[in-house]
Amino acid sequence: MRKRHRSPSRCNRKKLRYLLEELEELRAKEAKSILTSARRRASVETLKDKNKKFFVRKKEQLLESQKNVMHVTQTINEKATEASYLVSYCIAQAGEAHTIAENLIKPCVLDITKYMLDEKSAKHLSTVPLSNDIVSRQIHDLASYFKQELFKRLQKTRFALQMDESTDVAGLAILLVIVRYPYESSFEEDMLMCSPLPTNTTGEESFNKINIFFEENNLS
Repeated sequence: MRKRHRSPSRCNRKKLRYLLEELEELRAKEAKSILTSARRRASVETLKDKNKKFFVRKKEQLLESQKNVMHVTQTINEKATEASYLVSYCIAQAGEAHTIAENLIKPCVLDITKYMLDEKSAKHLSTVPLSNDIVSRQIHDLASYFKQELFKRLQKTRFALQMDESTDVAGLAILLVIVRYPYESSFEEDMLMCSPLPTNTTGEESFNKINIFFEENNLS
């Protein structure tokens, strides 16, 4: 019984095809390398013909471009911070929990922007910082600013006081002091002081508490 041998010509054809493919790949790589080198040499030759003013102008253009990018980034960050303060101010006025900004307000704003405008606009709004700690710190900053601004106004004009004793939800006595003063072309009214009182408080003790507050804040 004869054994069947694989045809030598068939094996040679496979090897030849493989070698041709490798050769074609090497030629393609070599052609690409030659083209890249030619382009690089052309660029170098082109730059060799340029004078010093060309490179100075290119440097100025690059610096101006970097400056514009930094300005746009800074503007976006400033707007995001300002928007965050506006949200914190609204939360403080409404008396809501600080976590409402991150857990409810921001997700709703992003969803509305995404559906009404586009994904890009929603991505910009996502940079507005509204975490619990940030909102708490911003409300504290706003309260300090308003307090100092009120003191500056009162130090420059005459004002009238209205005092009242009230109780909070826990039944504790509280001294409320409302101030009324002229500002620009109208009269303003703000809360000047809110301080807890002992259970049994006389008028003299209330007066002394207000007097100490005025001395600490340079009010007369």
